[in-house]
Amino acid sequence: MNEEKKIERTLFGGYSRDDVDRILKKNNDMITSLNQRIEQLTSEVDQLKEENALLTHRIDITDKTNEEIARLALKEASELIEKARRNANAILRESLEYVRTLNGEMHELKDEAIQFRASVEKMSQDLLETIDHSELFTYVKEQEESQQ
Repeated sequence: MNEEKKIERTLFGGYSRDDVDRILKKNNDMITSLNQRIEQLTSEVDQLKEENALLTHRIDITDKTNEEIARLALKEASELIEKARRNANAILRESLEYVRTLNGEMHELKDEAIQFRASVEKMSQDLLETIDHSELFTYVKEQEESQQ
């Protein structure tokens, strides 16, 4: 702008053609330079927009991948929990059946022990009766009675 003040007027009130040409050239050069800078910045903006779009796409893919991983992990965890529940139920059923079997065996052993005791008692009574009725015992008894 300072150079515009340096434009000298000519004799008839106009401006010097050389001064005007020089200022126009300078302004034209400045406009060309600014246009180039605008193009460069526009290109950079376009490039940044592309990079932003790519990064946004990558973020979307990463988010979807993370969601899928979380979904699969949850599904697998649910399946493992269900499998563990089934295994626990099977173990519980087997344990209950084993306890029932042991309980039944215990009752059988108890019944056998009662029967065994009764049979030993019966054999002892039979044996005592046999001894009491034996000739030898009768003789021993008679001897004891006679000594008294």
